Amino acid sequence: MPSLADSQSRFIDCLQKGPDHLPVDMFTESADRALLGMKAHANTISHARLVALENAYPKLHEHMGHEKFHAISRDYIDQDHIMLCDMNSIAQDFAAFLGTRDASATEIDLARVEWAWLESYHSADADPLALTHIASLDETALLAFPIDAHPAMRLIKLTGKLSPQLSELGTDTPFALMVARPEAQLLFHSLNAREYAIAEKLKKIATLGNLLDVTIELESEHVDAADPMVHIVKLVQTGSIMKLNESERPK
Repeated sequence: MPSLADSQSRFIDCLQKGPDHLPVDMFTESADRALLGMKAHANTISHARLVALENAYPKLHEHMGHEKFHAISRDYIDQDHIMLCDMNSIAQDFAAFLGTRDASATEIDLARVEWAWLESYHSADADPLALTHIASLDETALLAFPIDAHPAMRLIKLTGKLSPQLSELGTDTPFALMVARPEAQLLFHSLNAREYAIAEKLKKIATLGNLLDVTIELESEHVDAADPMVHIVKLVQTGSIMKLNESERPK
């Protein structure tokens, strides 16, 4: 008698690879009846996977239209490695797959934005740095104040025009978007090239002094250099910087 693990493996092979892999000896009914049941089960799973993609990318679904989105989604879920994914991770590689199906840069960007939104939504909670936390610090304490990138912060450098499905961000296409979740609400922020470059460095710094040094260095590369504190204040206000608690501070 085959083990449970072996039976499950053979069952999954049939669902993924088709009728030629039907484990007839596992069923008391005839092969035809068993195959009919397996087809119904496979269709249920396939439908659930398509719905999972629609739920992960509602704006992209609206942007592309149902027929186009559905056709690409079917090709996507038929890939062997996607068949092995659970429902929580099935949509992770969809943006990259769009690039193999002649999708526009706008469509690929929109998929990346929506996946970043989901990642931010499911990320860990953390206390965002607020200006009130540092307003009373002297220069030495301010520069030594330990920080990190907020775990909910995500950056998306855009490669095409902004989708109409993101019309709340305006009509002009920014250089990049930031997804942040300083409290319960997820927010999008438009970034220019300098702001994006500074935000990208957040995960590699340890203190506000480090962040100031990075910002000054990046600004020095431009003839129209701005006050570096303007960029730092914006990052604080977006909630993209995490305030480290005493136990989290580097020794």
